[in-house]
Amino acid sequence: MKHLKKQFVILALSFGLAFTGFGNKIYAEEPAEVPLSILSIDAGRKYFSEEQLMTIIDQAHQNGYTGVQILLGNDGLRFVLDDMSMNVQGKTFESDALKKAITVGNKSYYDDPNGDVLTEAEMTRILNHAKAIGIDIIPVINSPGHMDAILVAMEELGLSNVRYQNNNKTSERTVNIENKEAIAFVQALTKKYVDYFGNADASSIFNFGADEYANDVFTSPGWGELQKNGLYGDFIAYSNTLAQIIKDAGMKPMSFNDGIYYNSKDQFGTFDKDIIISYWTSGWWGFNVAKPDYFASKGHPILNTNDGWYWVLGRIDKDGYNLKDALKRTQSNDFNDLAGGSKIPSIGSMQAIWADDPSQDHGMNHIIELMDAFATRHADKLVKPADYSVLDHTLTTIPKNLDLYSDESVMKLQNFVASIVRSYRIPEQNKVDAINSQLEDAINNLELKMADYSKLEVLKERVTKLNADDYENYEVITDALALIENNRKITHQSDVDEWTETLENALKALIFKNDEPNVPNPKEDDTTILDTKTEKNKPTTMSKTPTTQITSATQTMKPNETTLPITGIQHDLTNKILGSLMLFGGALVLKRKS
Repeated sequence: MKHLKKQFVILALSFGLAFTGFGNKIYAEEPAEVPLSILSIDAGRKYFSEEQLMTIIDQAHQNGYTGVQILLGNDGLRFVLDDMSMNVQGKTFESDALKKAITVGNKSYYDDPNGDVLTEAEMTRILNHAKAIGIDIIPVINSPGHMDAILVAMEELGLSNVRYQNNNKTSERTVNIENKEAIAFVQALTKKYVDYFGNADASSIFNFGADEYANDVFTSPGWGELQKNGLYGDFIAYSNTLAQIIKDAGMKPMSFNDGIYYNSKDQFGTFDKDIIISYWTSGWWGFNVAKPDYFASKGHPILNTNDGWYWVLGRIDKDGYNLKDALKRTQSNDFNDLAGGSKIPSIGSMQAIWADDPSQDHGMNHIIELMDAFATRHADKLVKPADYSVLDHTLTTIPKNLDLYSDESVMKLQNFVASIVRSYRIPEQNKVDAINSQLEDAINNLELKMADYSKLEVLKERVTKLNADDYENYEVITDALALIENNRKITHQSDVDEWTETLENALKALIFKNDEPNVPNPKEDDTTILDTKTEKNKPTTMSKTPTTQITSATQTMKPNETTLPITGIQHDLTNKILGSLMLFGGALVLKRKS
């Protein structure tokens, strides 16, 4: 308990307060009229560390975003679980072998000097922190395209014909939709991640990507080619399977828009209408994507992911999706303006940072700059967090040494602090104020433990066995007892210790009267406890007389053993023993003479 109390104080004084056991998903607490506002970061192509992702999440929280989308599988695959083992169509893939294969795949795509993959421990800390402050994390494992590292890993593990081919061209990043074993492997791999994020309870949405199929082997976007060669139905089935896996894990499925109902055609099949459409592009000549109103007619929720807000790392004022243009369009585009100028109801908006060239710098300062610009431009949509400063100050008033307080009152305080919700926003300031008031009460209701009187009680018990009339100076006991006050708290332990020492010294200072005292039965060993003193009966070394020899025969003293004072009882007892022995000896002499 002592260790837990100390750890609690350390946590309470760390204002991040990543306490677990609370914090519903942000969407459960958001009023219906508050739209989603999300920052997307491409941590699949380029490795972003735990610290960098935490920084982005904290900035999102301060700026009023509701969530952060983290692409973990996007060309590269930058996250592995502790247990990556899988069984696919009766074939077992060991965890270590799969991890090694993923590393080979990442190095083949881009050997990032900043790092290879995030670990499960790192991701768990990220999720716990995000959940504590009300930021929803949207993970992305992109397929069937943008799978460069995963395809290499599959080949390392012995799978064959995993890449899509067309006219003797082989895709670097897209899985072969006709290879049932390859498709089963990708879906099983995705499920590993889906189950982890579902169990973590920090994500409302899981994005399975599904954008840009095999563009590297076609002269035109791949979706139209799939429709021409009769494989688009396979893509629909693939997408619906992933959507169901995600829903089974308690999350909502999401996909980028370009592959869904390509060219506004539905004769090839129907997509699961629960799939959220992340609408990033309205297409261009030869790239005939379905429009927002078509998705709405099919019942799909739409997230505005306008590529006018896109920034690609390293591009400052040149090339497409550069920083200068992103900042400019952040100012010109309304929150609800979808790509292509459409204006239909959506569930919110998402700006995105991409790492098309992963060798470029992370550009953390520019990421923050874009987030600040977006939050300022759309301040009416992004609701900033409530003011927790007073609450944070109250947390600093929690006593550092909780060992002084009763376990029950400390437990109540700890449970309350662990239940603090950090996701409230400005309209809910009254809830934060109420929490602060309750915290103050919990601190004030801490009950100090009682001081430890146990040693003092032992001495007082000894005193009850004494007869005041036996001592010349019993008033030293009376005076010592008069000092004692009951029911002192542990903060006055020093007073109790002082009274204990005073009473102990008083007992040692007692002096017997000349006449034989009436003291407790020697069986209670009081003579070994009390260091009594007498002016006339001090311990002396026994003389070598017949009496001494007889006494030695009945009680052998150990070397260096302290001789007890010869009190009245001891002297009387010795005389009785000597008398008995003399009578016994006389009887023996008379018997011999007779």
